[in-house]
Amino acid sequence: MLLPLPILPNSDRTAARFARCRQLFAAFGLLVGVGGLLAGCGSRHPASQAARVPPPAGKLVLTGVTVVDTHDGHLTPNQNIVLEGDKIVRIEPAGTAAPAAGAQVVDAQGQFVVPGYLDMHAYPLGPDDPSASLALMLAEGVTGFRQMQGSPELLEQRRAGTLPLGADAPALLALPGTILTPVNAGSPAAVAEVRAQKATGADFIKVISVSVPTFFAAQAEARRLGLPFVGHLPEGVAVEAASKGGMKSIEHLGPGGGLLVACSTEEAALREELERLPPVKGPPNIPFIGKLLAGSIQKRLINPTVFSTPESAARIQRAIDTYSDAKDRQLAARFIADGTWQVPTLIRLRTMYFGDAPEYRNNPNLRYVPAATVQQWQNVAQGFTTKLPPASKATYQNLYALQLKLVKLFEELHVPMLAGSDLGGGWLVPGFSLHQEFDELQKAGLAPLTILQMTTLNGATFLGRTATMGSVEVGKNANLVLFDANPLADAQNLHKIHAVVRAGRYYSPADLKNLKRKVLAQQAAN
Repeated sequence: MLLPLPILPNSDRTAARFARCRQLFAAFGLLVGVGGLLAGCGSRHPASQAARVPPPAGKLVLTGVTVVDTHDGHLTPNQNIVLEGDKIVRIEPAGTAAPAAGAQVVDAQGQFVVPGYLDMHAYPLGPDDPSASLALMLAEGVTGFRQMQGSPELLEQRRAGTLPLGADAPALLALPGTILTPVNAGSPAAVAEVRAQKATGADFIKVISVSVPTFFAAQAEARRLGLPFVGHLPEGVAVEAASKGGMKSIEHLGPGGGLLVACSTEEAALREELERLPPVKGPPNIPFIGKLLAGSIQKRLINPTVFSTPESAARIQRAIDTYSDAKDRQLAARFIADGTWQVPTLIRLRTMYFGDAPEYRNNPNLRYVPAATVQQWQNVAQGFTTKLPPASKATYQNLYALQLKLVKLFEELHVPMLAGSDLGGGWLVPGFSLHQEFDELQKAGLAPLTILQMTTLNGATFLGRTATMGSVEVGKNANLVLFDANPLADAQNLHKIHAVVRAGRYYSPADLKNLKRKVLAQQAAN
């Protein structure tokens, strides 16, 4: 739906141009996950120096630890894990051999070890210094992330080895080019844009709100070039066709009613209604148009639901009311057959649909976020309270309840899924947001092993890197999380992190606390 934006008309022609911009950014009304455009937890002064190289990791021995097998949940107690540099070189029963001279020995008796967490939908990299966000992610056990918004500049920095990641940071696992929107990928330009991103080294293509013909043209070209095609389902794009066409991952369960239309007994009528919506067009060529609309765009990205129309909410409610479990199962079978992954980002959806909830507005972890950013979030939350009609609020909250059901069904039917937090959106604090995602997945009824797999093994499988990631085995990367309790006994134990190993470097409980203290000090200084 097209959402109203204030215009600044100087003439009828200018007013018409701004109306066209309103249409463009209204198409972003259901945008979830362009959080990289928002102010994050970093300084407003981008780091210009080359990435600081972590100190060389020597030999590290974790003694007496219980190894959790992420494939089947098998526990192997009382093991010594020997790490050299950034690799696991040996796993053996405790007492098999004395640690090598000069090795750092850590007593891990009573602890459990898993691979480091992967946040497979995040936006820590942007125009600002990301070091604070990355340090918080590491402190909460995140050792790798899929960056969901890129640019030619970020791709060039990666080629040059100058991404400002710093030492205390998770690994960048994948990076796209610029997200496909009507701005850079109108129907004639979409194929050329995909080719350009391939040439500059993008790992995948991400799409959000484009026209139906543009979507399928870009998807076909990405597939021809061997580039994974991921992202949102623009209104009017049939999810089954997108899946058959090779969409590797669908983010946010659509978002909105993206998946639900296919699960409705009135699917044909809903699709016909969507097809009647005006096509998405690019912006007019007005100098400084980006600056003029930046504030409105930013508010929409914090929580697009605030700007949704009653008509859009009514259409979603209709899909909810006509939901068919049988059709949902057929859709799940389609995903399995096509190898189409789901990245639910439930915490992002919940913070949108319950946008003024006290647990978000009063979250003590907001102290890690710049005050100006928190104030923006609070302002948008107030808009959620005062501007969104009660019927729309009820619809979106009904939608969330059904989305939890979808995720549970996907688990039961073995639809492949990934854990991602959509770090960058409103109320989402780096590191902590992934743990909130774990909680929402648990509320959906997922087993602790499933949640653990979604943030470890499944990410490695999705990326084609199971030879080096995803489980605690010899030859794999030395990225680990150690717990004080069995993570398979209760998903709440996924929060009970004792220590983290990143590229062979051991972060003790004191080290993890110190990372957070540094972030607080940085926020105070800024």
